Amino acid sequence: MNPRQGRDAMNPRQGRDAMNPRQGRDAMKGKRFARIVFTDLPVKVICLTAAVVLFLFHRVNTLSERFFSVPLQVSTPPGLAIASSYPKSVRITLRGAEESIFPILEEDVEATASLDGHKSPGVFREQVRVARRGSAQNIEPLEIKVEPQEITFTVEPLIERRVEVVADIRGSPEYGYELAASTLLPQTIVIRGARSRVQGVSALSTEEMDLTGRSGSFSARLKIVPPNALVKIAGEPTVEYRATIQEAMGARTFSAVEVAALALSPHLAFASLPAPGSVRVTGAQLLLDSVRPEQVRLILDCAVVKRPGRYVLHPRPDVPAHLTVVEWAPREVTEEFVPMESAPEARNTER
Repeated sequence: MNPRQGRDAMNPRQGRDAMNPRQGRDAMKGKRFARIVFTDLPVKVICLTAAVVLFLFHRVNTLSERFFSVPLQVSTPPGLAIASSYPKSVRITLRGAEESIFPILEEDVEATASLDGHKSPGVFREQVRVARRGSAQNIEPLEIKVEPQEITFTVEPLIERRVEVVADIRGSPEYGYELAASTLLPQTIVIRGARSRVQGVSALSTEEMDLTGRSGSFSARLKIVPPNALVKIAGEPTVEYRATIQEAMGARTFSAVEVAALALSPHLAFASLPAPGSVRVTGAQLLLDSVRPEQVRLILDCAVVKRPGRYVLHPRPDVPAHLTVVEWAPREVTEEFVPMESAPEARNTER
C-alpha cells in the first residue's frame, strides 16, 4: 500500500467524492436551476398567465363564424302528440377556421328534441341537441351553438277524426261560360293530431283552383291544405277535382220590336203603322249577344183579312233559332185595314 492509498482509506468521504465528480456537477446544476425557477416566482407566474391569455385571445379572434337555420326534428312517444306551437327550425352558429366551416353543408348539422321519455300528457321542457353528420365530422376546432337551447312542449293524447274537404275556387270561366257542377273525390279525409287541435277542425280546404279563362270541363289533382303543422293528414294528402263547364244561359229583352204583316192581300194596307212591341228571349249568352234587333219581330197573320175593316189579331214572335221566347207584348191588337189606294203612305212589311 502506498501513502496515498492509505490516506484514502483513512478518509472514506474524500474517496467517494474523488470517485464521483459528475454527480457533484449535476448537483450544482440542480441548485442553479432551482434558484432560477424560484427567483421572482410571482412575476413569472403572472407572465405565464398573460401569455396563455394572449394565446387564447389570438385564437378566438382568428376564428370565423357562420350562421344558418336547420329543421328541428321532434320525436314523440306512441299515443301522444304535440298540442303547442314550437319553432320548426333553430338557428345554428358554427365557430372555427374559415376554410373549415364554410364547406359544411346545412344538412350535415342535425337538431333534435326528444319527448320519448314521457308516457303521459303534460307540459315538458326539453333540450335541443345538435349532432354532426357528413362534412361536419372530424373538423377541429369547431364550436356549434344552437338557439333556442330549450323548448317547452304541451303534449296531449293522439286522436283521429274524419272531416269534409272543400275546394277553394277562385276566378270565373271565360265570358259566356259557367261552372255547372263540380265535385271532389274523396269528399272526406281523416286527420290526426293532438286532441284539442283535431277537435277544432270541421273541414279542410284544398289549394287554390283558378277557373279564370276556362271554357270546357276538366279534372285536376289538388293538394289538401292542413290547418296547421300540428294536424296531419292520414293517407294521400290530395283529392281529385272534377268541374263541368258549359255555355252560360242568359236572357235578353228586345224593345221597339217591329210588328209585320204576313199574308196580307196586296189590295189592302194598314190604316196606320202598328205600334212596336217587345220580346224577351233566353238562350246561350254568346248567342244572345250576337242577335241584332232587326232579327226579332212580331208577326200578324193577316190571312183572315179579306176586305177593309177592323180586325182583332194576335201577334206571334219570330226569333232566330236556338232562342226560347219567354214573353212578348202585345198579345192582342186591333188593327184597321183600308184599300191600298186609300192609304198610299202605308207600308206592308211582308206579303
